[in-house]
Amino acid sequence: MWMARRLCSTESGDARHTHDQTAPLASDDESHSYDASTATPPRDMETERLVYSLEQVGRFQSRLVHHFVSLPLDRRVLYRDHLLQDSITPYQQELKGVFLALQQHVEKSSELRNELPPLTRTALRHLKAAWLTLKGLSPTHPKGAALNGTYIDEIHTFYSALLCSGVLTTESDVRLALEALQSDDLLEPSSSFYESLFIALWTFSDVQRTTGLGKSAMETSAAGCEGSSTSSVPPDLVAGEAKRLHRGLVGDLACHYMGHALAQQAPPTQSHVAVRRETWEAFFCTFANAQPAPMLMDLWWTRFLKWVDNQHAEEHSSSTQDKSENLTSESAVSSPSAPLPYQAVHAVLAWCAQSRDMERALKFFNVADKRGITLHASTTPCPALPLTLADSFGQAGSLTALSTNPFVQQLQLALLVKLMASTKSVRLDGGLRALVVRDLQRQIVPAVLYTAPWGVLNDLLSGLSVPSAMQLLRRCSLGSSESTREETRESHSGPMQPQENTSEFEARKGRDIPFYIWASLLRRCCREHLQDQAESLFSFLRHKFRLATAEKRELVEIMMRMYVTMQPSDFPSALDLFLQHVLRTPPEDPVVQPDGVLYELLVKGADSRNASMMLFLEACANGVPLTAELFEALMGSTQFTTVASLSRKLPHDYANSSLDAQLKIPAEADAHLRREEALRARGKLLYDSTGDAS
Repeated sequence: MWMARRLCSTESGDARHTHDQTAPLASDDESHSYDASTATPPRDMETERLVYSLEQVGRFQSRLVHHFVSLPLDRRVLYRDHLLQDSITPYQQELKGVFLALQQHVEKSSELRNELPPLTRTALRHLKAAWLTLKGLSPTHPKGAALNGTYIDEIHTFYSALLCSGVLTTESDVRLALEALQSDDLLEPSSSFYESLFIALWTFSDVQRTTGLGKSAMETSAAGCEGSSTSSVPPDLVAGEAKRLHRGLVGDLACHYMGHALAQQAPPTQSHVAVRRETWEAFFCTFANAQPAPMLMDLWWTRFLKWVDNQHAEEHSSSTQDKSENLTSESAVSSPSAPLPYQAVHAVLAWCAQSRDMERALKFFNVADKRGITLHASTTPCPALPLTLADSFGQAGSLTALSTNPFVQQLQLALLVKLMASTKSVRLDGGLRALVVRDLQRQIVPAVLYTAPWGVLNDLLSGLSVPSAMQLLRRCSLGSSESTREETRESHSGPMQPQENTSEFEARKGRDIPFYIWASLLRRCCREHLQDQAESLFSFLRHKFRLATAEKRELVEIMMRMYVTMQPSDFPSALDLFLQHVLRTPPEDPVVQPDGVLYELLVKGADSRNASMMLFLEACANGVPLTAELFEALMGSTQFTTVASLSRKLPHDYANSSLDAQLKIPAEADAHLRREEALRARGKLLYDSTGDAS
């Protein structure tokens, strides 16, 4: 209720012209406040407020698009569903309040709504007519040429805002709106329609996962025994959090509607084009978050390059138009000509970093470097970048060229760190980490590096050594030193405004390190099995932060994974950590419930079959959902996972190799295998070190 009232409130006089860009669409003004219980504002006042809210829709919608295309800066968005949804939902709720007030205006009702009625062609027609009327236009198609262009603009704005507001909750609603646009208004969707659709896909009810998180394992198994078709499936966990989205379905819908946009045959004189460079940026941001297959990404990348080349040829000269029409996918990559949109390249590199695909990351980065980068007003991460520098950034080799401008260095840094993140968990990186570090030292000044967003620094930390990562975090938390601030002031002297830029860097000085950066550093220590540093950091984080349950569980899983992946596994330490922080709870710590992932780690690290089977039975008794991974860990916890597995993997001519003499391995290394085979042939029992027989 309060959302619609807040959105429909307005400011008076000159305050409309000085409205804050970061403020909501319409804020409560104390000078026009009233008591709803004692007085009802006149209808013209409510209409004036609604008109002002409609005027702010375009600006707020542009902020949503700008925020969405900047999400790949934080690589956690590509696998944590709640971060992606929580980033979009607040913007949609504000816009949804405007349409709730518009529906109230259509019904001429004073009752505030929380939800719109089911969407139909008639309801959509009434909303559109009220939108046009409040904008001062006729609900019917005008005859004048000037009014015709304004009318078409408002129609496209209406449908674009309708998609961004989250009013359309299913894919069938999109088809209904698309049919109404084509049949009632006789128009084809514009680029803003598709850009809004790519954002709205993430909040559709069709792509939401429905898991029985509230049911226990006993209730689930009982329902399964009764033959019920509604038995809950154990949720897929990512870093201890259940998946909320069917990302593959979002990718399928995005590809379908992008193909729908590319299939439009718009005349050259039409002002509303179906696909522009910003459309590709929004599409690749959605497509990268959908976790597509590598081959599918290659196909869309090739189609993207071909479109950019053809568009570049049409915009410049008719002499190169014939040549661009004959370009194939191979020539588009081998003979680069047209620059690429920055956010599209950034999203593709973010997908490469998440997929650990160094080869494709290098290929995409080199193609972008050879072609150059273009920046656009609605999606650029640096609005203060001068036009001359933006043009120079579109030249070939701009990603690896030296620049004294801090905004250009920020753009270069955001792309370079994606190459570093693609080498995460890869030991044989072919020297890529060293090359990225060399380019960063050559191109990026310390002032820009130390004030970079935490998402960018998180990608950089994934490729640094632990001492270097600790030193970088220390410098970032302390802020720029006196020398780097002086260097920043010198680099700002020139065509830039020194006071604004210096204040921006100074404002970020002395910032606190967020929790997920510390968790990323803890993962790095555990992946390299630095046990002392990891245990100290685990204790430090428990005392520094007031941890939530999900954060505490994430730390426990990281530490247990370190103990389990040691050679050999440190099962006593993993079991002690599980007992102290999961089955029991230290004072002032949140309660962590045991789940299948934690029990799976314990079963994998068990030092005997007895321990693994007892842990499996304990997991069943605690109501943990049984998964295929847990069964696989149980079946693999046998006596053959010890030294016997090593000897069984050796080649047949191992005894005749020179490696045998160098390692001093006895000739009877596999004698235990022959003994076990002989005992089995005689039907005898096999005993392990714990006295268990098989």
